[in-house]
Amino acid sequence: MKRIILLLFAVVISFSSCENLEDNSPGFQSEVDSVFFRAQDIRGIQNEDGTFTLQGITGGRKLTLNIEKSQLGRYELGPGRASSASYEDPSDDVYSTNPFGEGSIEITDRCISCGWLTGSFQFNAKRSESDSISVNVRKGFFFEVSFIDGLIDTGLPSDNTMTATVNDASFSATNVTAAAAGASLVIVGSDASRTISITVPADAVSGNYSIGTTGYNASVTVNGVTTQAETGLISVNFNDTSTGSARIFFEFEAGDNTVTIGNTRVEYQ
Repeated sequence: MKRIILLLFAVVISFSSCENLEDNSPGFQSEVDSVFFRAQDIRGIQNEDGTFTLQGITGGRKLTLNIEKSQLGRYELGPGRASSASYEDPSDDVYSTNPFGEGSIEITDRCISCGWLTGSFQFNAKRSESDSISVNVRKGFFFEVSFIDGLIDTGLPSDNTMTATVNDASFSATNVTAAAAGASLVIVGSDASRTISITVPADAVSGNYSIGTTGYNASVTVNGVTTQAETGLISVNFNDTSTGSARIFFEFEAGDNTVTIGNTRVEYQ
């Protein structure tokens, strides 16, 4: 009887290991909204600024971890944090912890000379501040993921792009300009009939700022009529004044117009 119990226990352990990284090969897995995610394509790179990006891709889904350094320990995620995580679904919707989420990444083992990192992660993320849809990523684990292979898809939009939803209709600017004029950075994106203007301080740092906060404003022009934003949020993902580059998320109400899921990345002088 004792031998039977031990045998059954061994079978259970063997079965459980199928959903865990128990072998000695690189792995990247988690649960995304309770659905098991195991990467078929695992990538990693050490960036020029000393940060690390790890990425797992499978079936049109993508998980990306940006870690500020390789030291063992826990790295918090959220608005303004140096580390971040994101999830991209098969519809190309991107849910990010910076600026719309929280969580953590922990490096539990590493080999800098051989070029790999091992650790765990968990996070919640949204597409925008007011978005009712979010993703919950838990039980995340990466095992001996190499950071010398490169080929990372960062998911960042190209420079000088702007996308949003204006009154429930998609907006993708065909012309985007950005300039630091005095104390302000002004970004303007236009398509055939609509224009969105975003203004932030020229020295804005990462964080979330309500429309009306000194230096943070927006407007939308629809069919030639311009309306100033009354309420909303501008979130600075990054603003590098040394290189003249910025990425900004935004959403706001302007009269009868609603602008959501705004995202712009620009180079400026």
